[in-house]
Amino acid sequence: MEVMNFTATRRGAAIVGLWAFGASCLMAYLLAGFAWLPGLMWLCAALSVTALPAYLASAQLRCGAHHLTLRRGRVLSTVRRMPLRFITGCSIWATPLQRMTGTCVLVVHTSGVTTLVPGVRRSDAERLAAHLSQGGVLR
Repeated sequence: MEVMNFTATRRGAAIVGLWAFGASCLMAYLLAGFAWLPGLMWLCAALSVTALPAYLASAQLRCGAHHLTLRRGRVLSTVRRMPLRFITGCSIWATPLQRMTGTCVLVVHTSGVTTLVPGVRRSDAERLAAHLSQGGVLR
């Protein structure tokens, strides 16, 4: 039985932080007429280029014999454990900038929730998706 371990890259996490920064700046511009909302959006923009990439880059995926475990965060850590029998599919999303850097967003679909794992290397995501499409059984 093989255990597969993957980690998110800093480059991939920075790209997702750049997306959040652009969305926050756009919202701050659109909400300019309101009292305190633009300030809140500028705060979100600042956090999206500092705290968000660090949080996303700490993601670790571990695929064992019977479950897939996702751990994220250093200070406020979260752990999501999904039994392989409940995983219904995987998707790999990549923007042109992500394709240039060799990263992607891995989307794991289960019977109850959809989990996004941004910043994963494209080759690792394809390997994990192929493994999960076989029902978690190595052939």
